[in-house]
Amino acid sequence: PPPPPLEASSRWTPDRIRVAMASIPAATAYPDLVRRAGDVLEKWYYRFPLNVWSRFVKFADSGTGRHKQLPKVVKEFNESAPILARLMEWTDQAERAGVPRCDIVDLCSGFGFLAMFASELLPAERVQNIYLVDRVWPNRNVPGSKGGGITTAHIYDHGEWPIPLLTLQVDVKKSREMRDLAKHIVRDPRPTIICGVHLCGTLSLRAIQLFNDGLSSGCGVTGLIFAPCCLPRKQHRDRKFVYEVGAHRFTAQELHDHKAKNGLNAYEVYQEHLLLCIDAPEKAREEMGALGGDDYERHKDQRNKDKNVFFFARAPYRHDGSTAGLGVDFGKPVVIDGLRLN
Repeated sequence: PPPPPLEASSRWTPDRIRVAMASIPAATAYPDLVRRAGDVLEKWYYRFPLNVWSRFVKFADSGTGRHKQLPKVVKEFNESAPILARLMEWTDQAERAGVPRCDIVDLCSGFGFLAMFASELLPAERVQNIYLVDRVWPNRNVPGSKGGGITTAHIYDHGEWPIPLLTLQVDVKKSREMRDLAKHIVRDPRPTIICGVHLCGTLSLRAIQLFNDGLSSGCGVTGLIFAPCCLPRKQHRDRKFVYEVGAHRFTAQELHDHKAKNGLNAYEVYQEHLLLCIDAPEKAREEMGALGGDDYERHKDQRNKDKNVFFFARAPYRHDGSTAGLGVDFGKPVVIDGLRLN
C-alpha cells in the first residue's frame, strides 16, 4: 500500500518498529513469531488512522517498557508471545487430531493486544471467535455505553479481522457476570481455550475456576493459559482470607508465613498454590524471558521479582450437549472465609 501522507504519518514506521521488536527477549525465544508479528504491525500501520496507531505506539506507561521507551504494542507483544506461541502449537495439534474449530476467551483483555495478534497469527480455519472479556469495554447492547474508558474503535471501526474479535463487558470478579459468561460463551458446542495475561491478585484464581468448572461440566473447555501479575492484596492477609478453587484450599496468611515457605518468596508460594488449584492431568508452570527489571509502578505494594511466569493446562475435548454446564455454579466465590466478607 502507498505510504500515508506526511501530515498523517508517525515516526514509528514499520522499519523502526521492527528494530524495536528485534530488541525484545521474544526475538530470541520466538524469532519466527516476531518476524510474523513485524509483518502484522506493518499491516496495522497502513490499516489504522494516525489517531488509532498513536495509541498502539505510545510509550509503555510502566516498568521496563517505559524506561526503555518501547511502544506499548511492542511491550505487550513480548509479554503475550509465550501465549501466542502455545496457541499456535495447540491449534495445529487440534487440526491434525480432527478437533472442531475453537473459541478463545481472553480474560481481562484490557486494550486487546493479545487477541488482536492472535486474530492475525492463528489460522482462521481453526478458530471461530476470539472474545475480549473485560469490565472496561462499553456494553454493546446499551446505546451510549462508555464502559471503563477504552473505546472499541480499533476493534470494530476499521475493517474486519481475520478471526472475528468480539468485546464483552464482563467484570470477572462479579459472580453473576461469570455465570452469564459461562452460559452464553463457554457452553457453546465447540472447544474453548481460556487465556489471560497480567491477571492481578485473585483474577488468576477466577481464570482457573472457569477452566475447572468448564472442564468438569462437559462444556468443551480444552485449554488454559495465563500469566499472573501479582499477589492478592495485603489486606487479604490482614482479613484472614481463605481461598478455595477446585480441590485446593489455602490462606492469604500462608503466602507470607516465613517459617513455612522453605526458602520461597511470597510470589513463588502463590505460584505453587495456583498450580495445585488446576484440576487437569496435563498442567505446567514455565518461566519465560521478560524485558528485565521489576514493574513496580503498577503494583507498588505487591513487589516481586518474577512477572514472567506462565501456567498451561490442557484436556481432551468433551462437550455434553444440552447438559453441558449443568450442576455447576460458575460464579461461586474464590474467597470462602475471612473477616468482613460482606
